[in-house]
Amino acid sequence: MAARQSMVTLMREARGWTQTQLAANAVMSQAVISKVETGALELDPERLARLAHALDCPPDFLERSADLPSIEITCLHRRRASTMTVNTMKRIEAVTHLSRISVEGLLSGIELAPARTFERIEIMDDRGPAAIAGELRRRWSTPNGPIRNLIGLVESAGVVIVFRSFGTTGQDAVSTWPEDPGRPPMMLINTDLPSDRLRFTVAHEFGHLVMHRLPTDNQEAEANSFAGEFLAPADEIRHELEGLRTSDFRRLMALKIEWGMSMAALIRRAHDLETITDRQYREFQVRLGKLGWRTSEPGDVARESPSIVNKIIALQRREHEYSDDELARLAGMTEPAFQRYFLADPGSSGQPPLRLDLHE
Repeated sequence: MAARQSMVTLMREARGWTQTQLAANAVMSQAVISKVETGALELDPERLARLAHALDCPPDFLERSADLPSIEITCLHRRRASTMTVNTMKRIEAVTHLSRISVEGLLSGIELAPARTFERIEIMDDRGPAAIAGELRRRWSTPNGPIRNLIGLVESAGVVIVFRSFGTTGQDAVSTWPEDPGRPPMMLINTDLPSDRLRFTVAHEFGHLVMHRLPTDNQEAEANSFAGEFLAPADEIRHELEGLRTSDFRRLMALKIEWGMSMAALIRRAHDLETITDRQYREFQVRLGKLGWRTSEPGDVARESPSIVNKIIALQRREHEYSDDELARLAGMTEPAFQRYFLADPGSSGQPPLRLDLHE
């Protein structure tokens, strides 16, 4: 019965509930919830039904194992000034695990056929994050200049990208890579992330997936270096950042629209490429703070959206003629929850697996 209880815990933590809150919603005592989650008390049909109703999931989903086979959380990418409670971190990790369970369920009978391939590339003394980013751009024959559809490019390599609300603005994204090569790497992106932070965050997470197997003290700086070079190669953007002054926000705005990067990220890129001094960089930070642009900048950047999951759902409907209810069961959800999480944004047995071609 232990697997059943661990799934109850995972579902509860994904909602950000305490045991007391779940008990109130399930009309049972906190002591019962505690015993269920620790395996000291089995779930009879009545308790199972109450918990499933409270957690908005199919009863049989709570009987599954919450333990995914060997999943590696590569990065919990939070904003530098963010401090999050333990409960908030547990919620994000639970949402990450549940999202992967749903996506892998929807992939039943489908084999992803990436248009591009990538493998982990180890950072070495003579090969840093920027060199790795440049190497990937060359391998993929990425055209010079800004990448017009970054999410589409990353998804074409078989990385599944999903948007979810984290219930906090302090966490930007999470990336995971399973050891089983038959299961896809995945990024979970906070839906509350501003558009001008989205592309850098995706590139940052992709850097983690490419470069990092184990956490290191320098991994965030390394992922930032990868993202800067992947989005705006030094040889192509350096001349556009030369001579930048702290009064050049009109120029930064134009570069923001051209390269799809926030002004803050462009200022950081200028500092990394040494086209501005340490003093100028500090002055820029002061100006951004006074203008209130640290959390919200002016200037529109087109918001990109992932498409793999939508294509998976469309393929399942076309080839297997699955209804929303059947798709929801694959995802381990009730039908209303499936529609809310996977269909809100308009945008097998005995049979060989279908292939989902990710070529552009």
